[in-house]
Amino acid sequence: MEQIISKLSEIEAAAKGIMEDTDRKKKALSQEMENKCKAFDIALEKETDEQIAKIRRNLEQEKDARLTSLQKDTEAAFTALDSYYEKNHERLSRQIFEKIIQ
Repeated sequence: MEQIISKLSEIEAAAKGIMEDTDRKKKALSQEMENKCKAFDIALEKETDEQIAKIRRNLEQEKDARLTSLQKDTEAAFTALDSYYEKNHERLSRQIFEKIIQ
């Protein structure tokens, strides 16, 4: 009987050791997964920030290009108006004068 109790005690001790080892491995794996998740989150955040910065740069360049184009178009329109006025201001003045008189 004592031999059976001794064997059961040994089995229980071995089972306890296995359970403790399993618990340690479980905690280690859990910590490793947590570290991997944190590293993934950091890498993803960095990548996202880089993409956002790239998009902002592209939008800024596009805005600057459109603004430059608009300024050129506006200057060209003013130049055309000035040229038209210089060529036709006497005729325009006469037309206005005649309309006022009538």
